[in-house]
Amino acid sequence: MRRSVLCFFAGLVLAAAGWMAPAPGETAHTGCGAWRWGVKTLTDSGAGQVALTPRQGQVDALRALPAPATLSGALGRTAAERVTYTVRARLVFVKEEADSDFHVVIADPRDGATMIAEIPAPACAQGSRVRAQMARVRAAFIQRFGMPSTTHFAPIPGRPLATVTGVLFFDEIHGQKGVAPNGVELHPVIDLK
Repeated sequence: MRRSVLCFFAGLVLAAAGWMAPAPGETAHTGCGAWRWGVKTLTDSGAGQVALTPRQGQVDALRALPAPATLSGALGRTAAERVTYTVRARLVFVKEEADSDFHVVIADPRDGATMIAEIPAPACAQGSRVRAQMARVRAAFIQRFGMPSTTHFAPIPGRPLATVTGVLFFDEIHGQKGVAPNGVELHPVIDLK
């Protein structure tokens, strides 16, 4: 509780100072993430090793990848997290999380198996080599679907089929909506068509 209050006030201070100016159609963010945040936003020391030319993938195949034996906040970028993938998937649910990411549940169009794709706020990714791509994806998402709720997961109208491109990331499983059994995500999403 104390940490979330501190993050909230830190976000207000940064927003007031103009460091976290919201994108068109967005409100000021209440905070950015912390746990493995550099890996999630490509601001870590290993970000330069990430191959941004995407490999073709499938949701089912990514869900079957072996997860790291241990995950901790101190874990640097793993070899698997140096790969960018493109998948065809249905966009199912979305919510803006407390860390300002758009948490998008995507589903394999063949069998409905789900995983998570995250679109970070560009203001929370200062210095990222893919910040411009994140900003374009986020703006396009807002233009097409509106600003996501911060209180609940909303169904994405029509469950559209999309091509989602993002850097592979393994998250700790903690009851997230749509989480893959191995905690794999596309985080950050750098293209969405």
